[in-house]
Amino acid sequence: MSTEDAVFQCYYGGNFVVENGIKVSYVGGGILSLESKPQVVLTNLMESLNESIWQQRIWYKLPYEEYSELKQLCNGDQNFQRMCLAAVWTKVVDIFLEKEENGDAGDGSHVDRVVGDGSHVDRAVGDGSIGDGAAGDGAVGDGSECDRVFIDMEARVEQNLAGFVDEEEHDNDESTPLNSDCEEGERRYVRCKKGSGDIRIEQVFDSIAEFKEAVIDYALKKGVNIKFTRWGSEKSEVRCSIGGNCKFRIYCAYDEKIGVYMVKTFIDEHACTKDGFCKVLKSRIIVDMFLNDIRQDPTFKVKAMQKAIEERYSLIASSDQCRKARGKALKMIQDEYDEQFARIHDYKEQLLETNLGSTVEVETITIDGIVKFDKFYVCFDALRKTWLAYCRPIIGIDGCFLKNNMKGQLLAAVGRDANNQFYPVAWAVVETENIDSWLWFIRKLKSDLKLQDGDGFTLISDRQKGLLNTVDQELPKVEHRMCARHIYGNLRRVYPGKDLSKNLFCAVAKSFNDYEYNRAIDELKQFDQGVYDAVMMRNPRNCSRAFFGCKSSCEDVSNNFSESYNNAINKAREMPLVEMLETIRRQTMIRIDMRLRKAIKHQGKFTLKVANTIKEETIYRKYCQVVPCGNGQFEVLENNHGFRVDMNAKTCACRRWNMTGIPCRHVLRIILNKKVNPEELVNSDWYLASKNLKIYSESISGVNGIGFWIRSGEPRIQPPPRPTGTKKKEKRKKGKNESPKKKKKGKGVQEPPEKRTKVSKEGRSIRCGRCSTEGHNTRSCPSVGVVNKRWPKKTPDGVSQSMSIGTNEGTSQRPSQPSQNSHFD
Repeated sequence: MSTEDAVFQCYYGGNFVVENGIKVSYVGGGILSLESKPQVVLTNLMESLNESIWQQRIWYKLPYEEYSELKQLCNGDQNFQRMCLAAVWTKVVDIFLEKEENGDAGDGSHVDRVVGDGSHVDRAVGDGSIGDGAAGDGAVGDGSECDRVFIDMEARVEQNLAGFVDEEEHDNDESTPLNSDCEEGERRYVRCKKGSGDIRIEQVFDSIAEFKEAVIDYALKKGVNIKFTRWGSEKSEVRCSIGGNCKFRIYCAYDEKIGVYMVKTFIDEHACTKDGFCKVLKSRIIVDMFLNDIRQDPTFKVKAMQKAIEERYSLIASSDQCRKARGKALKMIQDEYDEQFARIHDYKEQLLETNLGSTVEVETITIDGIVKFDKFYVCFDALRKTWLAYCRPIIGIDGCFLKNNMKGQLLAAVGRDANNQFYPVAWAVVETENIDSWLWFIRKLKSDLKLQDGDGFTLISDRQKGLLNTVDQELPKVEHRMCARHIYGNLRRVYPGKDLSKNLFCAVAKSFNDYEYNRAIDELKQFDQGVYDAVMMRNPRNCSRAFFGCKSSCEDVSNNFSESYNNAINKAREMPLVEMLETIRRQTMIRIDMRLRKAIKHQGKFTLKVANTIKEETIYRKYCQVVPCGNGQFEVLENNHGFRVDMNAKTCACRRWNMTGIPCRHVLRIILNKKVNPEELVNSDWYLASKNLKIYSESISGVNGIGFWIRSGEPRIQPPPRPTGTKKKEKRKKGKNESPKKKKKGKGVQEPPEKRTKVSKEGRSIRCGRCSTEGHNTRSCPSVGVVNKRWPKKTPDGVSQSMSIGTNEGTSQRPSQPSQNSHFD
């Protein structure tokens, strides 16, 4: 038995012996000895007796008490509490159970009744009278006293609930609710709600600064020109700025009795006319108005700020005020960015905490005791698992410049989803794009995506030397495709004078088989031997479909999907580091959500990539003729060239069906009259709509703001230097093959003849009229002292006229006009 238990001698099944209205003994029934905690004795008693004690009176007494001192128990009433306290000390309690037969006590004894307020009423049982003679609530002969107590309580509860209505909860947690025990008896004063612009007499504030904010809100709401005429730590006054007989006045001072600042004078009467100005509208107030707007758009103009103030508040703000406010706002925003940059280690820990299993790396370098940023890498676990499970084994890798003040580069690894759209997997920020940075990025990517030696995977990139060496070193067995668009651009730069057609080179890159490849190479060789040699030096097998594997079910010959991703994050690249990373992460989350909704609505077994490819191939189906060979094999003629098709193995000699998994034009011609759905012949599961739905079913988890970042204990990183002045936004310099304006004569798009008034000088070389040297004119001629030589002009018949410079020597054979003497000969 524990120290909290007591022994209860329970008498049950018997009756009391009453003499002269007093209980003297208990006869009959049985006795049960029970060890229990006093608080749960009735529950344990019912379990021990295996019967209910309902409709039984329960009495108790202590061992040293007589039967005449018996007290009736009700679970939870005051007598029960007394019994529990006494049992702690006596350790023994006698309990008696008495069955109710006639619904009354039968002995006329008195019991203590517990009233709802805790007071006791000495009440006679059985005669219906109240012990003190006062008017009562009737006899209790119809039930036990405890039952009557519970019945009365239920009646009161029902009465209170009869008119119940839902309470109106106010959001102002500073004011004291009605009937609260706090501030009881004190006078209630009205407080100002921030931003409301309402001021009234006896309004209280916690400080003068809070009062001034309320005055500014009032001035903006009313559009009046007011000013502060008294300053101090305990009092402040506001009057009209226009002057004259205007009686407007607000006076606020500290009240020692209540310990707050109170509006003691408020004359809201203006005898003046609004002039559209306001002296309390300072630059710091304008900063608060447009801080978020400038944060979202750092190019927010001063005129736009002036226009917005006039539209919102009917007030005029000067351009100097708005310009100063904009400068202060930009400085505040830059301070926030510097703080985020300095705590990038804490940002890393926040990413790992909210996205378990992700890979986030931050590397720094220390120069002269100053910790500086070096590299950042992130691969979220949700993106990694999705790519490994549902995306094709192909990734595109590319780098792009950052446009912020850090002057680094962003490296990204992008995959393809089931609808042939780009799917970002990982990205990193490095200082420069060199061998070390590519080696670091490829190793991180190799570990996260489980590439091992690259066997079974496809990689697309440009011909950057550092990247080529790194891929050969870390992924020796990967299928490394070179971007055909970059190779074509390099050829145009190497041979600027050659009219190299883009279609001529693309025919080499887009050849699906050896026949098409050899024909395209021969045409390129016939065009120019030098261009042909340059192409062969760059190993066209790395950029031609004729030599690509079929494991990835992707026919891409260019890295355009990586370039498309770089363009998607173009605006983010102009932002500071942490904000850029957060923008990229949130763009990824939004993209996943948008594509998930499209995937849910999509109807069909395969994605739109299959339908679009079949639609394109259907155009060329009419140029094909079918020759059946039996056993599911056919020979399809296209332009008098045969292609062997095996419908059982789902292969075609053109390799389109093999490489993409989507039926080619030859297969579509075979099934033209067989009423077969072309989608039934798709032999690749990478395009399934169900797979595309799984790709976008899991997204990146949300990340808390800087206020929730836990201090990692790592040293703070020095932010990059702030930009000085206003930097003009520069556009990317396009190559000659990208911009029509930079293309050579005859290669680009020229203006229509009706719009041109002069022949273009493009392609013409200039010659100096002084020294006869090409490349400059007489104004920039370096040969000082040489006689300015004029070249003879040509006549319409092509004969040049000799002209002497500075002398009268030399006469023409034919006069320029007839002389007067000739008319008179």
